[in-house]
Amino acid sequence: MEKILENEQIYLRKLTVSDAIHFFNLNNDPDVLQFTGDRPFFNKKEAELFLINYPNYKRDGYGRWAVCKQETDEFLGWCGLRKSTDSGQVDIGFRFYKKYWGRGYASAATKLCVNFGFKTLKLEQIVGNAYAENKASIRVLEKCGFIWQKSGVYDDKEAVFYTIHNLATRLIDSKETYPLRAAVLRENIPLPIAFKGDDDKNTFHLGIFINKDLVGVGTFMESSNVLFEEKQYQLRGMATSQSAQGRGVGKLLLKASEEFLKERGISLLWCNAREIALKFYKKQGFQIYGDPFEIKYIGTHFTMFKKIN
Repeated sequence: MEKILENEQIYLRKLTVSDAIHFFNLNNDPDVLQFTGDRPFFNKKEAELFLINYPNYKRDGYGRWAVCKQETDEFLGWCGLRKSTDSGQVDIGFRFYKKYWGRGYASAATKLCVNFGFKTLKLEQIVGNAYAENKASIRVLEKCGFIWQKSGVYDDKEAVFYTIHNLATRLIDSKETYPLRAAVLRENIPLPIAFKGDDDKNTFHLGIFINKDLVGVGTFMESSNVLFEEKQYQLRGMATSQSAQGRGVGKLLLKASEEFLKERGISLLWCNAREIALKFYKKQGFQIYGDPFEIKYIGTHFTMFKKIN
């Protein structure tokens, strides 16, 4: 038996005919099946035939895998990636015995599969969908970094559709931020794209890449605001390319910045946020301080902050 993916608690392996009893049991539990759109197997033999004829491993080199407990080899459920023969999209799927719900196994297995998809398969994106009423699966997708894209219909039921993209974070040079600053923050605005402090020794710039394309930037400066007493940094020039809007670029950039700031002993990050960005910053844990103010050529801004230690 080959362990394809693993962590301290679980491992994933290929499905075999001996797993038929588990497929039969899973698909005959109405609580498990209610959110899947599948029907029960008539008997164990039908489940065996399904596994014998399962085409994904030979066709794509990957597919749904059994999820087992490290200590006991117990079958917990299944999880894995599947490539659509129609659209070419790769989706994540998972199903577990009811007695293992709520223990974190689905999230752990999903994270292993997503990491495999991006690092080994070099996928650009992975999709996931769930019935709108399936709150548990939606929580798993969101916990694993999937971003809501739209609501719609799947299997004649109301559903939600999620996507996660292969985003990489790297430190970049100040000049690498200029094109996105110009396109996103300074379009038709007569203000410089270079900021005072860009090249100070304690300033750092983060870039978010999809493959080799720089799709998001942010600059973090050691800049004290008299409104706050904590050891602090200022965020400036955060911008996401139009092509990457809605892919979680800004969220990832802020999350990565917090790790850098914690290493430097910084306990507070603040910014002057445009009015249009308030909702985004609030979702990332930022709070408004004081009254709105105007910046010439740009418009209404709010000072916002987040404590990070």
